[in-house]
Amino acid sequence: MNSAGMRTAFLLLLLAIAVRPLAAEFRVGTAKADITPPIGSRMYGYGARGTNVSTGVHDPLFAKALVVSDGSVEVALVTLDLGSFGADNTRRVRALVRREVDLDGVLLVASHTHSAPVFDSSFPDPDAPWLNSMEEKAARAVVEAHGRLQLARLSVGWGRVEEGHNRRKVLPDGSVEMMWGNRERLPTNPVDYSVAVVAFDSPDGEPLATLVNFACHPVVLGPENLEISADYPGAMMAMVEETTGGQAMFIQGAAGDINPFWDKTPPSEGGFEQMERMGHALGAEVIRIRNGLRSFSQPASLSLRRETVLLEPRWDLEDPDVQEKFRTLGGEALLQRYRTRFADEREAEIDTLLVGNSLALATFPGEFFVEHGLRLKQGSMIENTLFVGYGNGALAYFPTIRAAAEGGYGGREATLVEVGAGEKLVSRALINLHYQAGKLRLVPDP
Repeated sequence: MNSAGMRTAFLLLLLAIAVRPLAAEFRVGTAKADITPPIGSRMYGYGARGTNVSTGVHDPLFAKALVVSDGSVEVALVTLDLGSFGADNTRRVRALVRREVDLDGVLLVASHTHSAPVFDSSFPDPDAPWLNSMEEKAARAVVEAHGRLQLARLSVGWGRVEEGHNRRKVLPDGSVEMMWGNRERLPTNPVDYSVAVVAFDSPDGEPLATLVNFACHPVVLGPENLEISADYPGAMMAMVEETTGGQAMFIQGAAGDINPFWDKTPPSEGGFEQMERMGHALGAEVIRIRNGLRSFSQPASLSLRRETVLLEPRWDLEDPDVQEKFRTLGGEALLQRYRTRFADEREAEIDTLLVGNSLALATFPGEFFVEHGLRLKQGSMIENTLFVGYGNGALAYFPTIRAAAEGGYGGREATLVEVGAGEKLVSRALINLHYQAGKLRLVPDP
């Protein structure tokens, strides 16, 4: 080959290197922030607390961020030890993140602990509210996690923990009796005792993060408790982090009608002890599952799809009969609160994240009855599919169509959305996931 030919061949080789796509590199970064409020805040979840405010901190609250990247798509998952996280809170955190990092998606999910603060824009000081500080810390955790991206691998395992009961007891005549406590651990149906564990490790096996998905209200502690607490998920995460290392994160499932056996236990009756006992029971299973994982992989790709679905209201709040019923239940304040809340959040956001070809997460903006979670998992063609409740919005209860007809708390009370809204959103999530996974196609097969 003459010199001109050699130069041409060399240039072609350089061109081939330059245009060769980089191999996907699965990377993970983690960070967390303490978001515990000052004492003296009103507390979330129980009207029975009245005007009482927090008097202490039993265990801290955290915002924990996990950023995953395949080299082209980057997604952040933030778990929050809070009662809920509304659409407006979600928008503000996403805007704060965008100022510093260009991420494809930021997903924010609450554990639903009822021992967290109510969001109050004037507490403890209108000029420096804890709410703003909390949102800024959550955003900062995402930015820090993004700055710590490193090569990683993942594995998924499943286990079972028989904790919690379905609080809706359907009687032979079709009516519903609420079963708020079940210390005798009587069998109930339906429930979902499955525990999903997603382990993220460095290539040499160092634990980076552990995601835990389980469906049960964090309400071991009841309205008598005035100390800030993450409830049983906090006890579980502390145990897992101490035992395995890395960052443990709790993602709540379809827990709308599932309560602990020791539901709303006063501190004087061992509430804190029962909360820790339940957390440790879940933690022990998580540790067992994680220690038994052997098949780790580096997913080749990530896919995130976001859809907003406009929902109709369950009740016509302009109907005089409906208004009168609301006033009977909770006064004018309840009517106005429902009217304002639904107007603010009727756009229901669902996010579907596909990690490789065997792990999927679908987030939903409220308290979905357990059958919705079971249906998502049973209907998905993706091997490991996780239902994530209380995510990117707080649209109250999503009963099944049958439960809406039967009644009971969450079936007719405390629900804002049209009958069938839960089924509609789960169907949309399944459709989106199957398109993302290539199971559904935009053009007909040949």
